[in-house]
Amino acid sequence: MLKYSAKIFLALTFLATSLNLEAQDAKGTELKGKIEQFLADHADSYKKKHLNLKMREIGGLENEPFAWKEFFRLESNEEYENTLGYETEREYYFLFYHYETELDRKYALKFWMEDFIEGETIRPSRPKRSYDYAKPSIILINPTNIIILTYDCKYFDEYDFEDWQDKMIEYFGDKSETMVIELECNGPLNWTKNAPDPKIRELF
Repeated sequence: MLKYSAKIFLALTFLATSLNLEAQDAKGTELKGKIEQFLADHADSYKKKHLNLKMREIGGLENEPFAWKEFFRLESNEEYENTLGYETEREYYFLFYHYETELDRKYALKFWMEDFIEGETIRPSRPKRSYDYAKPSIILINPTNIIILTYDCKYFDEYDFEDWQDKMIEYFGDKSETMVIELECNGPLNWTKNAPDPKIRELF
């Protein structure tokens, strides 16, 4: 009887593990599909570059374990006048970090906040008025992924920044659960959507 009970327990454990892995794979596949759709929808306006790119300064997140990562740059086909006074293509860098479980993402976020962009420390929901050397960044934090859009200050334009925030939410976010951090040139940094409780001490 005990042998049969042990076999049933092992079978149920295996089944639960398999179902969990399938759910994790589905989330990763879904994100990849969204990336492909995003690129397809913007192919007429932007060129994708993914080879020989220099990694962006994002702090310690790169050192935290992740299931997979995608990194590429989009260059506008059209030229715009930048803040330095000459016309050039705009360049936007996209980083996608996918985690096997929500707990993995929570730990990655916890340690990233201690070594954030340019080595700063940030706290849940707490804004920072000034932020030396920071570049414009839009960060989406989902249950199993963290998505970062960043670019150089010379391309910054408030209307363009807001437009990209809307696009990022449309393709990769959920209005009810996605946490959003916005960082402008040298600050400010703000938690703009679904900010966590500032008094929170546990993982979130």
